[in-house]
Amino acid sequence: MKNLVITRMVTVLLATALLLTTMMGGAFAQAQQDATITFPLESPAEIRIAAPDGMVASLADNLPLWQEIERLTNVKITWDVIAPVQYVEVMKLRIAAGTNQLADIMLLPNGLSMTDLGAQGIIVPLETYIERNGANIKAMYEAYPALKPLTSAGGHIYSINALNESAYLAPYCFVIRKDWLDRLNLSAPETIEDWMTVLTAFKDQDANGNGDPSDEIPFSAGGHAWYTTFWGNAWDLHLFQTGGYYPDENGSMQFEFISEKAREFYTWLNQFYTDGLLDPEFMTLGSEDKMFEKVVLDQVGAFMCYPSNIPTLEAALIANGVEDAYILPLVPPKGRYAQMTEIVGDLSVDGFVVTSNCDNPDLAVALMNFLYGSQQGEDLMNFGVEGWTYNKAADGTYSFTDIVTNDPNGLSASEVLEGFGCQLGLPYVKSSEREEVMMSGYSERQLADILDVTDRTRPFAISGLILPPQTEEETEAISGVGGDLMTYVWEMTGRFTIGSESMDQWDTYVQTIKDMGIDEILKVRQAQYDRLVAQPAQ
Repeated sequence: MKNLVITRMVTVLLATALLLTTMMGGAFAQAQQDATITFPLESPAEIRIAAPDGMVASLADNLPLWQEIERLTNVKITWDVIAPVQYVEVMKLRIAAGTNQLADIMLLPNGLSMTDLGAQGIIVPLETYIERNGANIKAMYEAYPALKPLTSAGGHIYSINALNESAYLAPYCFVIRKDWLDRLNLSAPETIEDWMTVLTAFKDQDANGNGDPSDEIPFSAGGHAWYTTFWGNAWDLHLFQTGGYYPDENGSMQFEFISEKAREFYTWLNQFYTDGLLDPEFMTLGSEDKMFEKVVLDQVGAFMCYPSNIPTLEAALIANGVEDAYILPLVPPKGRYAQMTEIVGDLSVDGFVVTSNCDNPDLAVALMNFLYGSQQGEDLMNFGVEGWTYNKAADGTYSFTDIVTNDPNGLSASEVLEGFGCQLGLPYVKSSEREEVMMSGYSERQLADILDVTDRTRPFAISGLILPPQTEEETEAISGVGGDLMTYVWEMTGRFTIGSESMDQWDTYVQTIKDMGIDEILKVRQAQYDRLVAQPAQ
C-alpha cells in the first residue's frame, strides 16, 4: 500500500513538472516573439517568401546578395518564386486553395483586396509587430504621409510597400532629336504650338538628311493608345499615371476621360494624327522596344522615354552611321490649361503582406524592417555587397566595381545588380544615390542634359494619385460594375485619334461610360480620397 502511494505521488509530481515545463517553454517562446528582434539572431531561423522571380537570375538559385543577407541576419530564406507574368494568376489560385498553400510573406497579387483577405484571416494585421520591430517602417510613415493609408484597410496595417526616393530624378519625358533641330535651324519646342510647328518641319523637310523627305516619322509612341495620353498633361488631365480618377479644385472626384478638357484634348489628338505627325503604327507596335528599333534606324524625330535610355539609343544611332546623333530630353510642353507632367511617384501600389501561415510575424516584420530604411539595408538592396559590387568612400559617395560596369556578357549595370539579387524579393527603398551612380558612365553632355531636365521639370512634376485600399463594403458596392470600362476607354481613345470614330459621337461615348457604372465607381473613389486627405499630418 505504501509503495502504491509513493508511485502515485511520483506520477503527480512528474506530471506537474511536465506541465510547468510546457507552460514555461510556451511562455519563453511567446516572450521571444514579443521581444524586439536584433540581427544576427542567436539561433538560426527560417522564413518562406513568395515573390515574382527575377528576369536576369532566379532568387531560387541563392543569389549572392541574399546569401549575404542570410549571413547578416541568421535567417534562412526559402524562395517560392514565380515568373512575373504568371505571378498574379498563380497566387490567386493558391489563395483560393487555402492558407496552407501560402508562404510566410508574399507580394500581394494585384487585384486582390487587403480588406477581404484580412477579414478572411488570410493575411494578418501588422501594427503590433511594426510597433515592436518596425522602427524603420515607422520612420517612413513620417517621411511619406500617404504611405500608411495606402498600406492600411479596415483600421489595420496589412502591407509594407516599396518606396522610390528617386521618383523625381530623370523622369519619363518627351525627347527630341536635337541634331534634326540643328539641321533645320529650329529651337527646341516649349509649347504645344511649338511642337506642332517643329514636327511639321520634321515631316516635310528631310530632317534626317538622307535625301528622302518622306521617310521621317515626326513623333512615335510605344504601341498602345495609353502612350498618347501623356500629351494630356498639357490639358491639365491626369490620364497617363493616375488613370483619369482625379479630384477637382473642390476635392470632388472626377473621371477625367469624359471631361470637357478631354473632349478638347481628343480633338487635338485627332488633328495631330490627321496632320501626319503621329506614327500611324502607334497602336500596333506592341512595345516600346519596337519603337526604339525605329529610333535607331534614324526614322523618328521625337518620342517619350526615360532619359536613362538616351545613351544606349545614341550609341546605336552612331553605330548605324549617324555620327552627330543627339537626343535631348525636354521639360513638359506648356498647353492652354497647364504645364505639368505626371510621374510614377514615390510610393509603390503593390506591397508585401504576412500570411496567417507565418509562425513568427515578428521575425517577418523585423526582416523587412532591416532592409527597408536602415542604411545597411538600403545599401544591400540598391548596391549589393560592398567590396564586391560597389565601394563606398569615406565621404559617403558610391561607385560600382568593374564587375558591374564592365560585364563580359554585355549586361547593363542594373541587369548585373539584379543578377546579384538587388531590388528583388522584399520591399526596399529605391535610393536616389544609386540612380546618380548609374549615370556615372554617361558622357559629360548626356549627364548635364539629364540633370538639367530633372531640375527644370521638378516645378511641373506631380505624383500619380494613389488611393488607399477599398473597404469590404466599397468592394462589394462596385463588384461587377465597369469591368470593361477601361477597355472601352482605350478603344475609343484610339478610334477618336485616328478618326474612325467622329468627335460628333462624344456625347454617346460619355453616356456609354455612365451606363457602365462610372457614377458608382466615383462614389467609392471619393470615399477613398476622403480617407487619404483626412490622414493627420505626420
